[in-house]
Amino acid sequence: MRYLIITDVHANLTALEAVLNTPEARGCDRVVSLGDQINYGPQPRQVMERLLSLGALLLRGNHEDRLDHLTEPVFRGYNWSLLHWSARQVEGLMPELPVETRIGSVLCTHAAPGDLYGLLYPPDLPAVLDALPSEVTHLMTGHNHISWRVEHRGRVAVNPGALGDWEMGRGGMAPFAVLDMAGERPDVTCHAVPYDTEALVRAYLASGCWREAPEMARMALTTMLHGGEGYALSMVRRISALCRERGLDFGSREGWEQADRALPWPEPVDSWTYWKKLERDGT
Repeated sequence: MRYLIITDVHANLTALEAVLNTPEARGCDRVVSLGDQINYGPQPRQVMERLLSLGALLLRGNHEDRLDHLTEPVFRGYNWSLLHWSARQVEGLMPELPVETRIGSVLCTHAAPGDLYGLLYPPDLPAVLDALPSEVTHLMTGHNHISWRVEHRGRVAVNPGALGDWEMGRGGMAPFAVLDMAGERPDVTCHAVPYDTEALVRAYLASGCWREAPEMARMALTTMLHGGEGYALSMVRRISALCRERGLDFGSREGWEQADRALPWPEPVDSWTYWKKLERDGT
């Protein structure tokens, strides 16, 4: 059996279709998505429908997990408005999703084993691999949007990178992996394919999500277009710091709008102006 392993599609249908159209993907028997199918991108429902139509095995990511907590006070702020928009798009569509699965000796999970929100980086992996059950030889994971492969004492950990929101300095590229279980030992190969960024921008404009959350949608799109490592997290931290400096609530629209005008965007305009220009240009 050959498995197409993808992670962090983040509602980027354009990138997903580019991957599915590759010879490597077409040669696979089943799709496994390691979570975070939704949010950030403009087409959460379309992505879910496409994956479900393929009979894909979908795992629960932290963004799917948050759907069960949207009424809690922590998620009422303006900073979560894009997630609320995404939740409305997939209403009635989301199945119950497992947090991990095993394919033979391969453990598939969204983030750190046992922790949907646990970020892993290469220096962390030796200890993580040592802690796995004895019968597990490979760990497939995602969550932090970058790619890596770590081998340690005969075990292997692979993060193919975020298909829809890859933060490796290469915009408009969708990474994925192929897991081949035909041999005596699992074999994992990693790949990446370009996708149509103009089509992605058109999808953002058509969806209307940017009107709900112009700053957060712009952060996501900028990452997708330019691939800056840690870009979105860095920008959120900048906004949080600016809000503190100005005595504003990080969860308030006013805080985000004020911070937006001070952020070092690639295009030196506020986010509402940015989106309106894209709309006028008919990109």
